[in-house]
Amino acid sequence: MSFTMRRGAFFLVQTLASLSATALPSPISIAGDVRGFDQRDLPGINTTLPDTLRLNELYGAPDNNFDCKSERNPVVMLHGLSADRNVDLNMLQYELNRRGYCTFSQTYGAWDLVPWIGGLRAMADSAKDIAAFVREVKDKTGAQKIDIVGHSEGGVQSIYVPMTQSGISEIVEHVVALGPAIHGAKYYGFTDLWYIGGDVTRSIAKVVQDALGCPACDDMMTGGAVYNDFKNAPNIVQPGNKVTVIMSKSDTLVAPDVSEIDEAGATNVFVQDTCPDDAVGHAGLMWDKSVWRLIVNALEENDDAVFLCDKGLPF
Repeated sequence: MSFTMRRGAFFLVQTLASLSATALPSPISIAGDVRGFDQRDLPGINTTLPDTLRLNELYGAPDNNFDCKSERNPVVMLHGLSADRNVDLNMLQYELNRRGYCTFSQTYGAWDLVPWIGGLRAMADSAKDIAAFVREVKDKTGAQKIDIVGHSEGGVQSIYVPMTQSGISEIVEHVVALGPAIHGAKYYGFTDLWYIGGDVTRSIAKVVQDALGCPACDDMMTGGAVYNDFKNAPNIVQPGNKVTVIMSKSDTLVAPDVSEIDEAGATNVFVQDTCPDDAVGHAGLMWDKSVWRLIVNALEENDDAVFLCDKGLPF
């Protein structure tokens, strides 16, 4: 990780040190929408984007340029729980652009009151939004196939959307999922992606999740809707899709056995198989050059050492 990224990650490390099990949200069930909620329902919390996040060098994603041309498939990037398109895979998105890829991202699953905290709504609803975005990218770019890269909840959606949304598996080629909770999340809630803004963003995310609810948290837990959809599916990996699941043996948030897919069309890869000294954790998967190498390898179907081994964040 570069000096700039390590400096930005200082807030992440500092805040995670104080995170304990008591900080986990207790999601409430939301029946219907929450358009009736307004700022008064979140006392003491300003839900506008904090400057500590907006001005951070790790915040911000490339524009979606539908005029972009590349010999490779367009890549749709899917963020994790409590993140949005400007956080999480945004640094990888810039890097893929530098490598000649056309990349596209959107925020999914956010409540209207706080549009910069995504991935909270029911995952079946978000899957429909993601599917529409994948179709939009295909139609506007004129590409024959689309690739998807997702982290955490986004990794789950990268596999769930082709499985559940009509016509999507036919237009998707490569799927790369980083630490997805396919077989039931045992620890769910924040994926530590908003901690680059320090305690301010953590506090806002906690209040929003408690007050407005996190149906996606329930969906991914053992016995949840998405867990059951995967469990009952004849095949998780759809015909023609080339799925790569990237995991870390040091991931304490989503254990590898929760992520692995033992099916034709799926390849399970450990970071440590290529970079044995990289004890990267779940959140660190998004910034780790060891992981970026494996992502590029999966998209290009090679084993080139496109990045040197890194030592990612252990969280």
